[in-house]
Amino acid sequence: MKKCPRCHHEMAEDCYLSDTAQPVSNYIVIEKDENFKKREYTVKVAMCKECGYLELYAEIDKK
Repeated sequence: MKKCPRCHHEMAEDCYLSDTAQPVSNYIVIEKDENFKKREYTVKVAMCKECGYLELYAEIDKK
């Protein structure tokens, strides 16, 4: 559960970002380590339904 940094209400995390020019777009973050190995993370969006604040984040699997 994410809290809005502006109004402190609960944010909806079941949102995604869509580009209207490209109807099927997956935004990803690519991280390279020192050996130039790539790791990809999907960009997700949390939205506050109270004030409209948007927050982009990458969900990281901690193993």
